[in-house]
Amino acid sequence: MIRDEAGGLEAAVAPGEGGELTSLRVRFRGAWVELIHRARDYGSGPGFRGKAQFLWPATGGQYPLGTTPAGACAEGSYRLGERTFPMPCHGFAKSLAWRMTGHTAGEDGASVTVELRDSEETRAAYPFGFVVRAQYRTAGGRLAITYTVSADTGNDGPMPFSIGNHLSLRLPFVAGTDPTEMLFESPNAVELLRDSRGLVSGEQRARSFAQPRRMGDFNATVALPLAGYQGAAYARVADPQGLALRITHRPSKALPEPLVQFNVYGGPRLGYLCPEPWYGLQNSLNLDRGLIQLAPGGEWRWTVELQPEAAGGDGRK
Repeated sequence: MIRDEAGGLEAAVAPGEGGELTSLRVRFRGAWVELIHRARDYGSGPGFRGKAQFLWPATGGQYPLGTTPAGACAEGSYRLGERTFPMPCHGFAKSLAWRMTGHTAGEDGASVTVELRDSEETRAAYPFGFVVRAQYRTAGGRLAITYTVSADTGNDGPMPFSIGNHLSLRLPFVAGTDPTEMLFESPNAVELLRDSRGLVSGEQRARSFAQPRRMGDFNATVALPLAGYQGAAYARVADPQGLALRITHRPSKALPEPLVQFNVYGGPRLGYLCPEPWYGLQNSLNLDRGLIQLAPGGEWRWTVELQPEAAGGDGRK
C-alpha cells in the first residue's frame, strides 16, 4: 500500500495478480471512500471481477481477419510473419505474477514499482524479449502510474503491442447517491462502430461526451470505443454529492488515428463503470493498426494519472 497522507489518497497494488491496481481510496468528508469496484476481492464470487487490470500486449480480442469470434472477449490468435500465435483477450500480462522491484516513501509521496519479464511461457504467445515496469506513485493528491515497455536488443524485429487498463469504478462513489445521476465526461469526437460480429468495423459516427452526461441516459453494457481526441485525452466520473475522479493519460510517442483512448463499459444497473484508458485498438495485432512498433533495444512509456476532485477543492480533507 502507498499513501499520500497530506493529499488524502491511498492506493494498493497486487504484484501476484498481474501487477494491478487493486484499491484506490480517497479521504472525503472525514472518511476513507473506496473508488475501485470489488477492491482487494480475489475470492471466487460470481460476476465481473473489477479492479484495474493491465492490458498488454493487446487491447480487446484478437481474431484473424474474416473469422467470427466465439464471444466478445474469447481466446483468440494473430499472425506474425508466417506463424500463428495464441493471444488471450486483453493480452496475457493481467494473468501473470509480477515482481516487486522497488518501494519508496517520504514527505513528498510514496511509490512502488513492479515488473514483468519475458519467459518461456510468454514466448509461446509472443516471441519477443521484453521488460514491462509499472511505477505507481502517490503525491499531490493524485496517483500516477507510469508503464515503461522495453524491447530486448536481441529481438528479430519491431515488437508490436497496444496497451490499456481495465479501470473499474464503483457506482456510486458516495453512499446514498442514485447511480443513474452519476456523470460521465470525456472530450472525444467520435465513437468507433462495431459490425454484426461485435468487432470494430472501421466505421465511426460523430458522438461526444464533452458535455457531462447522466449515466442513466446512455448505455455502455456493450463497450463504447471513444476516439477523436484533440490534445490531452481525459475522462471524468462524478458523483453529484461532490466527489469525482479525473483520468488522464499520455504516451511518450503518439500513434495516428483511429485510436481508442477510452473504452467505456458498464453502467448504473451493473454497479460499476469502466472508463478504461487505452492506447490502441480492438484486434490491433491482426489489423496492424493501433500498434506501437518498438524497435529492438527501444523503450516506450505510457502514463496514466488518477486525480480525485472534491467540491470546493478541500472537501476530502
